[in-house]
Amino acid sequence: MTSMLVSEYDRFVERTDQSTDLPPKVRMEIALYGVASEIGSVISAVKKRLLANVGQSAWNVPDADIIEELGDVVWYCFALVRQANPGKLVNIFAHDIGQLKDELGANSKRAERLRQVLDPTKRAQFLQAAEHFPRRRDLRFEDYQDLAFLTARTKDRELAEVCLVVLQQLGAELLRQSLPEIERELNTTLPDRPMNDLLGEIAWHVAALSSLYELRMSDIVAANVAKISDRWDRSARTPLHDEGFPEKERFPRRFQVEFLSAGPGRSRMMLEGAQLGDDLTDNAYHDDGYRFHDVMHLANVAKLGWSPVLRSLMARKRKSDPEVDEVEDGARARIVEEAVVKAIHAEGVRLAAVRAVGVTGPVQLFPGSGDISFSFLKGIRALVTDLEVAKNRLSEWEAAILDGYAVFHQLRLFGAGVVTVDMNERTITFQQPTAS
Repeated sequence: MTSMLVSEYDRFVERTDQSTDLPPKVRMEIALYGVASEIGSVISAVKKRLLANVGQSAWNVPDADIIEELGDVVWYCFALVRQANPGKLVNIFAHDIGQLKDELGANSKRAERLRQVLDPTKRAQFLQAAEHFPRRRDLRFEDYQDLAFLTARTKDRELAEVCLVVLQQLGAELLRQSLPEIERELNTTLPDRPMNDLLGEIAWHVAALSSLYELRMSDIVAANVAKISDRWDRSARTPLHDEGFPEKERFPRRFQVEFLSAGPGRSRMMLEGAQLGDDLTDNAYHDDGYRFHDVMHLANVAKLGWSPVLRSLMARKRKSDPEVDEVEDGARARIVEEAVVKAIHAEGVRLAAVRAVGVTGPVQLFPGSGDISFSFLKGIRALVTDLEVAKNRLSEWEAAILDGYAVFHQLRLFGAGVVTVDMNERTITFQQPTAS
């Protein structure tokens, strides 16, 4: 399989940058703190591996966390170099190779010391290849990774430790640039260096760690592309899970559920004039609206094509396939879905508590995607491992949460209403109750 070119990945970063509508200063801060925080995540992931009780021989066996965090650093580096160089196309790999070449050829004590510690053959190979490196239009990640690694001054586990220490320092140097002028004047522990130089050095140490873990940077960025596309590419849809089953075993592709008040703090669902499930209360010491949580099962149907709870209530179990009926539509799957819905609600309540200060009335849970982290979505999807819904994209999970809780909030405000699910359009909408 052909690996992604550096230029292609740069365009991917540009397309998937969610901050494009924000002011330049805010975008700069997002990218700046993104690089620094992801460096911290890399250090944490690598350190866990180094300190794990797996023996010295296995220290450089990578895990999914290391691959993911390295990819996130690369993404934010590409995003930051765009913010730091408005109107210019700066390749941080070419910039770093140029810096290394100049450093090795300088007339200084540092340059002399570098020439002493580097392997003469590798140094010569580097200098020869570096002469033509910036001119390459079809630059691959391995072109940079392999060339930069020729300038490594240490090796193996010692180099891994060096990378962690230096990355930590580079992250601090980046954040230093956000300090007020007076603080930069008075705090001189770290130097002020050009942003591109810092990003080039970060790229070098990410590439070095990749080489130590016997990872190709193209594989790391490919995993990063898959991860980000999973969350932000909203054009792709997972096929409905009950396609191909008899019509009576499929969810209706469009249906309406009416939520009625069945008394103080009690909610009832109606489908085609018949009650759907039992009346629900909050089952809590205070009113948190959980009596309306069944709307999240409806959101799961609309956005994911999945809800073993509603499939059972609507008598749409796929009995024509006994294994599917038992595994996907059985009691265990229903318990898992209820656990997922409760976990999402609990996270929403936790995050909303900050916004609730000084507010009277219900506070909307998950008002925007900013409340939904990658790690949270991945944790939710981990709960449904081995179920059909594990195939659904993170973008679909996010849509189920955002749109579901938008309707949930309306139900809390009005106490009743009609919810329409359209599985063909993948929508869930709310209609206010009619005046009696």
